[in-house]
Amino acid sequence: MKFIEFYNKFKGSPLIDIRDVLTIHPNFDRRRLFEWQKRKLIQKIVKNFYLFTYKDYNEEDLYFIANKIYAPSYIGLETALSRYDLIPETVYSITSITTKKTKKYLTSIANFSYQTVKPKLFFGYRIIKRNSFSYQFAEPEKSLLDFLYLRKDLKKEKDFKALRINKENFKSLIDQSKLKKYLRLFQSPTLEKRVEKLINNID
Repeated sequence: MKFIEFYNKFKGSPLIDIRDVLTIHPNFDRRRLFEWQKRKLIQKIVKNFYLFTYKDYNEEDLYFIANKIYAPSYIGLETALSRYDLIPETVYSITSITTKKTKKYLTSIANFSYQTVKPKLFFGYRIIKRNSFSYQFAEPEKSLLDFLYLRKDLKKEKDFKALRINKENFKSLIDQSKLKKYLRLFQSPTLEKRVEKLINNID
């Protein structure tokens, strides 16, 4: 297979999964991958996954890539909170929740980090569809709860003030009934106290 044929076949997706390539073309010669990498036409991002080197990748492409290279996972934590304008900081890594072990990938296009929750807590995300792909992204309520659940350093009132949660966006975005429903599913008294302290600080 020539590179131009390969490119035209897979350019619609932000990410090339070699397993998909082999499903469509069982006789694909994997030596082409090494050849194309040497020519800097593609680059390996993690095992089994490749990118077209000279393609531009936007934020949503990165969300899709984050989901795919370490699955199951959904975009959450600081990335989601920043996207919802609930926190003021610029986030330089794509942060995700997974049921697998904690993981980090430092790549040429972005840094991807994953934090672990139990399978029973892997919920509260939306599937966002685009023309050629879709990705999983935490709802605002779940992104907030996951963040508070995993931040064991949050104890005193000053810790919650330091988060600088956008109060207006919190009140407009966060569905209080959904927040309470999801909170019950965690079955965590410690998380309940953190949520209470956060809400008291906002009110």
